[in-house]
Amino acid sequence: MKKVIIPALMTFLFFGFSQIKLNGQEKKEKERIQRQTEYRPIQEGMEIRRRIIEIERQIIENDPELKILDEQIKKLQKQLNDKLQEKLSTNTEYQELKQKMEQIHQQWEERMKHRHQQEED
Repeated sequence: MKKVIIPALMTFLFFGFSQIKLNGQEKKEKERIQRQTEYRPIQEGMEIRRRIIEIERQIIENDPELKILDEQIKKLQKQLNDKLQEKLSTNTEYQELKQKMEQIHQQWEERMKHRHQQEED
């Protein structure tokens, strides 16, 4: 009797645990698909924006007048940024906010890295 019960019990436990694991994998797969579906419009918008910028860059590169204007704007933007950073270097509130923003960005990157690792598992 023991010879029948123990193998039957082991078989039952094996299939029970494997079914639990499969259900967990299916749930993770459904969650991954749902996240992809939710992010699709955002990704599409980002891709459209990238393409718009690419077209603008091509037009600027092919038009001498626009190219000169673009170079002037870049130089002025650099001057503005340099002077602004010089003045903001002594602004405590700005420096604290900038540091806090960097911490938030790092936390977000860690979460995304962790999420991608979970999806791969």
